[in-house]
This record gives sequence, structure tokens and C-alpha cells, in this order.
Amino acid sequence: MRLVWLLVVMISLLGGVEVKIASYNVENLFDMNTDGNEYEEYIPNGDSGWTNEIYQIKLRNTATVIQGIGADIIGLQEIESEIALKDLKSQLKRQGFYYRYHVFARNKKSSVNVALLSRYPIQSALKHTVSHNGRYRDILEAKIDINGKSLRVFVNHWKSKSGGESKRVLSAKQLAYRLGELS
Repeated sequence: MRLVWLLVVMISLLGGVEVKIASYNVENLFDMNTDGNEYEEYIPNGDSGWTNEIYQIKLRNTATVIQGIGADIIGLQEIESEIALKDLKSQLKRQGFYYRYHVFARNKKSSVNVALLSRYPIQSALKHTVSHNGRYRDILEAKIDINGKSLRVFVNHWKSKSGGESKRVLSAKQLAYRLGELS
């Protein structure tokens, strides 16, 4: 019921425009460059078998899922680099599903990052650091123009349960702090 109410409020705030927003964890989309932050199993052409052929299959399969979701705006988790994001955008375009706009939040201390693809113009983007020690993933905030109205979207990738409840609480507090600044 809350979801329906939220959608009704969003549609009315956007002037009746229907916008489909989704989030998708692409599960370790690593590019074919070695830059020192890869997980061991994603070192290009290493012993674990991460090859360009496997990378291309991963891109095609991920693009097929995103195409099936059919969102106008989609937040993505576990993207290694902006190169991998652009490769994914290119694959989506080859499959007939084009996102003109993107933003990528790079955390140099993390092997996986968050990104956003949008069919609507991205007016601005901010990266919110949860902690400077690198053990927490950054939160991406994007301000998107939908027919002259602004919509803010936050892309999060909090620690899993194996990371401990306190780590998710810290991320939640950072997001709540930012939302408080905006209200």
C-alpha cells in the first residue's frame, strides 16, 4: 500500500508523467583492464578464467535483464569501472535499449561501485562518502530532469548481512542525514 501511495505522489509531483525506476545488482561487472583493485577471480586473463569472451557474455546477459526490466531510470550496483558501465551502455544500445545519460560513483578503495543509467537528463550528481576508511560503499545521488521537474534518486549498495548490522546502520544514517538536508 505504501508503494502505491509513493507512486501516486511521485506521478503527481512529476506532472502526471509515468516514470519507471528500478535498481539492479549486476553482480561483479568487471572490465578487462587490470588496475589493481579487481577481485582475484576477475583479474583479466588470469588463472580464474575471466576472459574477454566471458566478459562479453556477462555484458549481453546483464543487458538482456535490464532490457527486460524496462526502466527509464535504473540504479546499478557492483560495477567495477566507468569503462564497464560504458561497455554495458553500448551492449544495451546494440540490443535496442538505449540510455542516453549515465553517472558513475567511483570509490578508489572499493572494487565495486554504483552507477545510474537514465533516459532523462541528469542535472547533477553527488557521491556521499559513508566512511573514509574504504570499508563502506558510497551513496550516489542524482538529480534528474523529468519534463522540467526535478527528481532525486539515490543509488545504494550497503554491506550484506555478512558485513554486520552496524555497517548497514551507518549507511542508513548517512542517507537519512542527506534526506534531512533536502527537506
